[in-house]
Amino acid sequence: MGDTVRCLVRGPASRYPRGFRWLIPAWFIIAAVVVTAVSIKSGGGLPLWLGLAEIGGLALAAVTALCVLATVRQYAFRANSHGIVLGVSTRRKRPKLRQLYLPWPDVAQLRLVRRRYGVLLEISLRPSAAVAHRRGSGAQAMILLGALVMPFAFGRGRPALTMPVSNPPCYRVQICGLTAAELRQALAAVQPAGLPVRTLTKKFVLRSTLSAPGKPVSPQPPAPVA
Repeated sequence: MGDTVRCLVRGPASRYPRGFRWLIPAWFIIAAVVVTAVSIKSGGGLPLWLGLAEIGGLALAAVTALCVLATVRQYAFRANSHGIVLGVSTRRKRPKLRQLYLPWPDVAQLRLVRRRYGVLLEISLRPSAAVAHRRGSGAQAMILLGALVMPFAFGRGRPALTMPVSNPPCYRVQICGLTAAELRQALAAVQPAGLPVRTLTKKFVLRSTLSAPGKPVSPQPPAPVA
């Protein structure tokens, strides 16, 4: 196998489908509605202050759960001399439903954006690469509805990390614990020679610096090693 680069990925995208985080406020809103309905049906037997305290507690719990889910970290990025694997390791019989393998010949370029938590890595693909197409809005809504009603029995669908985010297709990975220079140096040991790697300073530059179709991007020289 040789050297392998393993990185922590921030956020719920490594395990849950697109839009999953918004199910958390939905669950707590449903719970608050149930508390209100019980208070009304009890004919005022439930004190107002107790009902408000329960709803306030639910709101605080929802905010806490959202913050935890937004900052959770998982080892969901691995790269070696063969390619890149996105998604957490799993013992499922069908790991392809939870992971995505990107061989180096399918990768057109890598772009690194410095972020507060570490690095936002964008992986752009060549036109000939096979792409896992994103589900339509209707199919995604049905998955989220099923997860809302049966969060444990229904399943979670494909993780958002393994689905492309734009056109032309690319994948964006929030990597923690490394600077752009450190990640670039680590990837240099496993990536093929000549693969364009760019370091950007602003996130919005990702769209403004998209290269024209068929126009190659010149790789930047590697950062000097102290």
